Amino acid sequence: MEIEKEYFTISEVLNRWPITKADLIYLAENDKLRLSVRVFHVMLEFSADRETEDGERFRIPYERSWFSGLLDLHAHDVFQLFRYGEIHIRDFRTPHAPFATVYGQADPIFVMIGDLLLRREERDTFETEAGFSAATSVTMQPVFKAFRGYHEVHCGGHQFRLGPIQA
Repeated sequence: MEIEKEYFTISEVLNRWPITKADLIYLAENDKLRLSVRVFHVMLEFSADRETEDGERFRIPYERSWFSGLLDLHAHDVFQLFRYGEIHIRDFRTPHAPFATVYGQADPIFVMIGDLLLRREERDTFETEAGFSAATSVTMQPVFKAFRGYHEVHCGGHQFRLGPIQA
């Protein structure tokens, strides 16, 4: 029996995929695969990224709330984590917010390599884009993703670029 999980450990992913741990680290450090950690009851400030006319970037906070769930690591934090084996992190990203920051005077989140997880959606998307599935007993579900306001669409392993009328 296979349990429907929302996320998987790194060893589960490596057992499923025909790649080495070094390859998985490479993908995560180069932002081709987003690794996550599970947190419980952390006050986060969610913000978006904006740019001035001069090209300076800044964040605009839009929500503060207690959060329990998965937070995605930035590629530079993945690099530091595999370099030192553990790291304290304040800034994360989520599928719904570019920035999620531990709010106020709260301590950063302590993360060790063993804490790393991969979201099901991230796993399935990568498998589709890489053109492989893991076990023959696992049925791949078609993945649909839209980018750039539906000007680029990925569906079932195929990529489509749409014009203004189609999008």
